[in-house]
Amino acid sequence: MADNEDVHFQVDDRRFWAQDEAVLNRAEVPDKKYPSFVEELKSRTELAERRLGEKLEELSKENDAFRERLTREFDKRVEREKQTLLLGFLDIVDNLERALQAAADPASLRAGVRLNLDLFLYKLKSNGVEPVNPIDQPFNPQEAEAVGVQDVPRETLDNIVVEVVQKGYRLGDQLIRPARVRVGRFFAR
Repeated sequence: MADNEDVHFQVDDRRFWAQDEAVLNRAEVPDKKYPSFVEELKSRTELAERRLGEKLEELSKENDAFRERLTREFDKRVEREKQTLLLGFLDIVDNLERALQAAADPASLRAGVRLNLDLFLYKLKSNGVEPVNPIDQPFNPQEAEAVGVQDVPRETLDNIVVEVVQKGYRLGDQLIRPARVRVGRFFAR
């Protein structure tokens, strides 16, 4: 072959879609933006997130049911404790009614009231309520409320509780009601 000769060649495109343009119009372009392994990981992640959401919703429902059950049990327990406490006071009511029936005799009325007071104090003590008795003790504002000051003859009685106007009570370590007291005050003359 000489350098001057023109070489002509023809290319036959045998791809099926290249020969039929209608196929090109019907061809679907895949929507995949990622490689197949990324798509698989993405679908696994979405499935795990969906399962986690379902599990969280299930746990939330169980938690709500547990709270409701706990509240109901607590309310029932409070009612039982209240009934037990009030049942003890019914004995006192019965005794007070008996004392009123015996009111014609002042001595028996006084004895009946004394018995009721003792019974009531016993019931309080059995439930953990103790009286606070700050008499002859230094005044403590954490346990007592000063309602008055009283002159005292000696300096050693200064700031000492000399009279309890109203008893205080505590339940265990917690103060229920502070005692109302008069505190001694020494004035040098």
